[in-house]
Amino acid sequence: MSVERILVVDDEPEIRRLLQEILEDEGYAVEAAANAAQARTAVSRQRPDVVLLDIWMSDEDGVTLLKHWSSQGPLGYTVIMMSGHGTVETAVEATRHGAFDYIEKPLSLARLLLTVRRGIEASRTLRRPSVATQRDDASQLVGASGKLRRLREQAAANAVRHEWLLAGGECGAGRRTLLHYLHARSPRHGGAFVDLGEPHWAQLLERALNHPQADALKEPVAAAQGGFLFVGDLLKLQPPEQATLLELLEASDPEGSDVRVAGMLGGDVQPASWIERGRLDPGLAKRFEAGYIHVPALREHAEDVPELLQYHADRLHREEGLAYRQFTVAAQNRLRHHRWPGNVAELVSLVRLVLVTGRGGDVGADEAEDALGTLKLRGDDALGEAPPAYDELFELSLKEARERFERAYLLHWLTETEGNISRLAEQAGVERTHLYRKLRMLGIEPRRERRRSG
Repeated sequence: MSVERILVVDDEPEIRRLLQEILEDEGYAVEAAANAAQARTAVSRQRPDVVLLDIWMSDEDGVTLLKHWSSQGPLGYTVIMMSGHGTVETAVEATRHGAFDYIEKPLSLARLLLTVRRGIEASRTLRRPSVATQRDDASQLVGASGKLRRLREQAAANAVRHEWLLAGGECGAGRRTLLHYLHARSPRHGGAFVDLGEPHWAQLLERALNHPQADALKEPVAAAQGGFLFVGDLLKLQPPEQATLLELLEASDPEGSDVRVAGMLGGDVQPASWIERGRLDPGLAKRFEAGYIHVPALREHAEDVPELLQYHADRLHREEGLAYRQFTVAAQNRLRHHRWPGNVAELVSLVRLVLVTGRGGDVGADEAEDALGTLKLRGDDALGEAPPAYDELFELSLKEARERFERAYLLHWLTETEGNISRLAEQAGVERTHLYRKLRMLGIEPRRERRRSG
């Protein structure tokens, strides 16, 4: 077995010597460089697995050196920045230029060794793509457009890093898909993807936010060891709750553990805009700053609609046993010009609808048009993560708009739960007696909907 190579770049002799001794005791092959020029020579002579790079050096700073390396193409190794007090913001900035992580001085031995081990594993992933990258599953980023290519490039660059991940963009655009895609292609693909929105964890999170204690999130953090901890859409929490969540996560020390925290952010604006509007806690946003990725709305890459239609038709046939059908060129063309207010989630709903209700054969333009109309009548453009058509809702009274959303929400989850009222009540977070009253008030008959979805 070959020995992993580490290059230490620091202009302070004592730090170079100390790091070399510590890492050699751990069994690594270590080379030291006193400045950027020596570091360039060392990397060109033999590629390391990990570079420990100081930010402030006398001849050339570490960020400039990192930019130089990154400009020459994929690194093939991981760079861990070392920063003194007061330079954390600079270190975070370095992650935007390809740094894997950063550690603060004075160095903590445990933090140093853990980060180096992560860097070694990430370096292996860079050189040998995991089997997960070849899997054909629901966490694919489908599309050949420029926007999707850039999104995949961003995902590949972020997959091997450790900072907190934040997927931004409109509801239904594929934020959750992006996070699963990153998880499947990261060094943590063998670990769990722990979703705090799942019923068991959601109840625990609610108790933790209402009654904060230092170890309140210890259980999900432990379950996410070696994997991802998904905290959901940040905007579903009020800023004080967001601040509490940050405190609980830091108290549970996911950074000192082998856990990568991931979240989502709604809307088509940057995190800074949500901070200005008072919707996002600045402290929590800061932790996600270096790992923010924006997922484009489907209308921004409408040229991918034909590929998405066939991909999901194939997937639903394979995974759910639905009828196999193809979309004609005329149908694809009609759907390319739809605005998709519900984004990819709306498209998936349309594909499922035509596979369930169609009589076989290809899906033509008329059937595609009818399916769009059916989704609009049922409110299914609110399926999954997809929002209702806001322009239409704004024309209604608050009561009418609320009822339309509630109807769309309950119809969706009746279909998803196959008419199981107990599961629907659990998903909606309401008592069954109240749920029955709500269904009657909205004119929804569970038995009829069960037959329709069957």
